[in-house]
Amino acid sequence: MKKNVMSLLAVVLICFLAVIITGKALAAGTWSYYDLTVPPLGATMITNNLQKAYNGLCAVDSRSIGADYDLNVYLELLDNTVVSDKRVINDNTLVRINNWASAGQTVHMTFESGWSDHVHIEAIGYWSPDNP
Repeated sequence: MKKNVMSLLAVVLICFLAVIITGKALAAGTWSYYDLTVPPLGATMITNNLQKAYNGLCAVDSRSIGADYDLNVYLELLDNTVVSDKRVINDNTLVRINNWASAGQTVHMTFESGWSDHVHIEAIGYWSPDNP
């Protein structure tokens, strides 16, 4: 009997923690994972498309940029109209970017190599169309 009570308490505790963690993730906003390889010489690569939930800032949480390079990031609409400032990211960089996209618009983040970069650059991290 004591073993059953302990098992039940363990399950309740795990469920409780799962609810708390999930709630915090949902409250923080939509983060989308990216793993892109940006071509050299000022070329670009885009993320998946997401819909903005709010007017205001978007965000990039860069975990890794290959070979210690920098990349420019900016927000675009589906027709590739640039709707934000450009920001520079590197390893372990969190940036929040001013943008002019409205809630309900579908956007993607664009990653751009430098004109003097002669290699393909891998970028790994998360991005959000909003300010989580």
